[in-house]
Amino acid sequence: KTSSTKMLLVHGDKDEVVPPTFLLEAEDFLIRNDIEIETRMIKNCEHHIPVEASSIALKYIKNNFKV
Repeated sequence: KTSSTKMLLVHGDKDEVVPPTFLLEAEDFLIRNDIEIETRMIKNCEHHIPVEASSIALKYIKNNFKV
């Protein structure tokens, strides 16, 4: 294990640039390498960062890191 940093991955389920399956592959890789991870798939989201994702990220940071 080379990282102790918790990770959050957020992805849109309608993304045609980076397929949503990449989120699952990344999650699997990180879990197999003992990296603490949380994933969120945003419904009806293409290849952009919606307000919902920003809110999820902010909440994750507040809950997991001293700010």
